[in-house]
Amino acid sequence: MRRALPLVLALLLAACGGGGPRPDPFTYTGAGGQPMVAELHMPPGTERVPVVILSHSVQGKRDAQLQAYVDALKGAGAAVIVLDHYGPRSIDPSQPPGSRAWFTTLDFALDAYGALDKAAENSRIDTRRAGLVGFGEGGGGGAILAAHVWAQTGRPANAARFLAVAAVQPDCAYRVGNRDTGRRPIRIIVGDRDNVTGKPSCDDLGSYLRAAGGNVTVSTYQNARHGFDDPPGAVRANPQGENITRCVWQQGPDGLWRERTSGISGVSLFRIGANEQTLANYVRSREACRTLGTETQGDAALHTRAVGEVTGHMQQNVISVRPR
Repeated sequence: MRRALPLVLALLLAACGGGGPRPDPFTYTGAGGQPMVAELHMPPGTERVPVVILSHSVQGKRDAQLQAYVDALKGAGAAVIVLDHYGPRSIDPSQPPGSRAWFTTLDFALDAYGALDKAAENSRIDTRRAGLVGFGEGGGGGAILAAHVWAQTGRPANAARFLAVAAVQPDCAYRVGNRDTGRRPIRIIVGDRDNVTGKPSCDDLGSYLRAAGGNVTVSTYQNARHGFDDPPGAVRANPQGENITRCVWQQGPDGLWRERTSGISGVSLFRIGANEQTLANYVRSREACRTLGTETQGDAALHTRAVGEVTGHMQQNVISVRPR
């Protein structure tokens, strides 16, 4: 019964909608030394509280999608930081994701770590209890990458770490050679009819990480398309939408990346260490493994379910954890 309480609380909060005090501006340094501005939502009171960071998808920051997560997590007692990866960089989210080789999934993860480091300066925020929630291609894939010890290379030994991550409809296309995730609980939520990022890729990623001792749970929502946590409406067909469900980029023992479906190697997925040729190889590999034609649809019941599941995951593994 105790485990059911966080879910019930989240559902009630999501049903009640937004409201309350306006968020505070939150400035920090993101990937590449970029000055960033986010939103900080603090729960009432004066006691120290855990923090959960929300990282949006390649569609950009969309308050209609994120507000219920903010309300539920803040209601559960956490400070919530909502990132805007695009605004300070003047990125146009209408551009195809494959054309943005200069801002990658790893940058989403590094932005989140930059925000976490800055949050440690807030006297009310206890960064010993920190969680990360990412959405779609971009924030979702970035959240999973952030759980990897590999993504934390170069961070000070005493720097804050995320205790747990959740990824809603994420890009599950990356297989990092060093698959160590420090057994951080990773919750992946995906629809069985997702033809944008896809369930099979996330199932495969879950198996890949669990084989190395990873603590990964993949939750599948039946009859759910990509975008199920968007505002409800009719099916939106996009004949030119990129379906990357067959794309898997695998890092080899030599550190080089190869796309599994096309066989194209010498690919740079991230800005770090990239050059003109490796970035061109990435674009070529993506065009080879993708197909065109996607369907998306928001669903109010599934959105509420995802808010509850994410909040329950964070409450169990972050909010209710006793600081060490």
